[in-house]
Amino acid sequence: MHGHGGLPNRLRGVLADRPLIVVSNREPYTHRRSGGAAKVERPVGGLTAALDPVMQDLSGTWIAWGDGDADFDDVAAGGRVPVPPEAPRYTLKRIALPHPEVEGYYYGYANQALWPLCHMAMSQARFRARYWAAYQSVNARFAAAVREEAGREALVWIHDYHLALCPRELRRTRPDLFLMHFWHIPWPAWDVFRICPQGAELLDGLLANDLIGFQHPRHVEHFLECAEREIGARVEDGIVEYKGRVTHVEAFPISVDAAALDQLARSRSCERWMARLRRRFALEGRTVAVSVDRLDYTKGIPERLKAIDLFFKRRPEYRTRVVFIQKTAPSRTRIKAYRDLESQVEEAIAHLNAAYAVEGWQPVISLPQPLPPAGMAALYRMADLCVVSSLQDGMNLVAKEFVACQVDRRGVLALSELAGARDELSWAIPINPYDVEGCADALARAIEMPVLERRRRLDRLRTDVAEHDITHWVDQHLEAAAHLLGARSATRQLFDAAGRIDPTVGRGRPLALLMDFDGTLTGFADDPDSVRIPPRIQAALARIARAPDTFVAIISGRALDDIRLRAGIDGIVYGGNHGLEIAGPGWTWTVPKAEEARGAIGPCCVRLRARLRGVPGVWVEDKGLTASVHYRRSPHRHVEQVRMAVLEELAQLSPRTLGVRQGKHVLELRPDISWDKGAAVRWVLTRALGDDWAATASVVYLGDDRTDEDAFEALAAPAVTVKVGPNAHPTAARYAVRNIDEVYRFIETIDARRAALSVPAGAAAGGAGG
Repeated sequence: MHGHGGLPNRLRGVLADRPLIVVSNREPYTHRRSGGAAKVERPVGGLTAALDPVMQDLSGTWIAWGDGDADFDDVAAGGRVPVPPEAPRYTLKRIALPHPEVEGYYYGYANQALWPLCHMAMSQARFRARYWAAYQSVNARFAAAVREEAGREALVWIHDYHLALCPRELRRTRPDLFLMHFWHIPWPAWDVFRICPQGAELLDGLLANDLIGFQHPRHVEHFLECAEREIGARVEDGIVEYKGRVTHVEAFPISVDAAALDQLARSRSCERWMARLRRRFALEGRTVAVSVDRLDYTKGIPERLKAIDLFFKRRPEYRTRVVFIQKTAPSRTRIKAYRDLESQVEEAIAHLNAAYAVEGWQPVISLPQPLPPAGMAALYRMADLCVVSSLQDGMNLVAKEFVACQVDRRGVLALSELAGARDELSWAIPINPYDVEGCADALARAIEMPVLERRRRLDRLRTDVAEHDITHWVDQHLEAAAHLLGARSATRQLFDAAGRIDPTVGRGRPLALLMDFDGTLTGFADDPDSVRIPPRIQAALARIARAPDTFVAIISGRALDDIRLRAGIDGIVYGGNHGLEIAGPGWTWTVPKAEEARGAIGPCCVRLRARLRGVPGVWVEDKGLTASVHYRRSPHRHVEQVRMAVLEELAQLSPRTLGVRQGKHVLELRPDISWDKGAAVRWVLTRALGDDWAATASVVYLGDDRTDEDAFEALAAPAVTVKVGPNAHPTAARYAVRNIDEVYRFIETIDARRAALSVPAGAAAGGAGG
């Protein structure tokens, strides 16, 4: 691995004060007994190769299952061991799992339920209650270990499908943690995912993360659809809002340490291995094709062997001239499906060799024995062709390892169209592993490819792999985390900034207090008619409005008459329909162009009610200037039907007088004009306080919704803009409060301070609206 000693300073600045915790099923160092002594091994795998150098650079703790038979011999209390052994730079915290939990969690739910589900191998999926119970138990155990190790505001990086429930377990007791999760395997489309009996629980667990990464944009799309359809999460532009939190979902294609593999492939050790392999298998003068796989039913090994059989059947001239080397590694042999696959592959290779072998040559050489890194690099470097024929793969790093080791620029990569690597490695020869005839033809095309074309393709591939190596992958994650953490730090918690807020409610400048209603002054409810402001807050706002030099307004998406009734506070300004209609004591105003669209709303609502009559839980609200189609109470399977009805209704309008905007479990039909809460707030402030309000008044605006972002952006500093609710979503607001209770606390603080400045009753109240 190279490069992480030079982690960019911009990332170090954000991460420096945050402890880094990596959490994975697999550990980076294993202690195993050998000849009576414990020997340290480094498990082979992209995850450990990628993250070990990062941990050495940044320090921190890596939490993993200790599966080595000597992992808990003579180690420090609590399963902690400093690593690397030769020069410790970080702590490895091992979790001991009893045999029944290993069987249920790892060999059971992770690899007989989630693995086949995500790879669309439904005939192999086993959703058993005891597997799920073990999976829940082990995820809780991992979460407990993180809680023990993680300092305040630590960055916790969780990995893969083994730990989907861990984030939610952590979030319940450690809201301070920044959680990000990388899912290394594919995420299935909703039509596949929906067969999982625990699908809602898995999504709930993952959506406790701040950031989720997948290998491919297609997997991101699948996950977002599942979140929306399965549990009713709100999804927009790669952001999921669920249970009061926001989760960002992005694609981060994993890679290899290209520079290290290039260096290894050029080494004397690699060259010695090349000579050894050529002698042992009589490869000199022959075309060598290589495949490297774990013995897994997702890798398409039987399908590949059928294509090789057809290749030799159709192209007899290549017999004795071409050798296919199948390098395999046993995998999950406690699971019957894997044992059966191993037997199937052995039989297929034996059949091929029996059919075509002659003295001194056999078409397929099976290599089940492990090779050291230099031996693997030799296999890749000497290959004229590498065949990757996965039936489904999140990425497939074999393809990238082959490219990185091709220092002689002689080989061709034949790559499955169903592997995540295909989109990145577009200069490979594409193959469809289900198309046996097409695969056989692709093998011939690759073998016959002219030298200049081979080099041209490999040069492109090697450039791509070098530029997007494992360092790039790690940096992408940390960049994304830094961006989200930076957005949080830019928006300060309101009560952590009391020194800056005090002047706002003090003497010397008029105070303009403007607020949203639903989600800011009141919580959300299934029945929007049931919400009310608590009496004590009503009274506090009324007193603030009567205080000298103070102006109060509520700007809501509700209709004007509705918001006046619900708020029930005299002497303030109300903005209804997101400020399309505004009223103060003795006056009312409507945006002229909005008034022109009023005639379209009523008929549109009538048609939508008729169209959605059979959809349970849907409520079409006619608000005069706008309409809202609420589906908070509707089963999620009907949401798409609601959306399509609204979009098709708008498409039929001529002229197009209305547009649609997504709200929280609501679709809002609005006049198709340039007007929003930002424009409304500026209009209200100008009418109440004059054109120079920005220079003469202290302005405070509180809101929770996307529509309030327009107001935040319209109010430049020193205005105090306050986002209500979880501050995981980037916002234009300069301050935040965690919940509505903190809004009430802020209002009561203003009430107390304005009361201290009050004059006898009868003084002018700014709430008169000007």
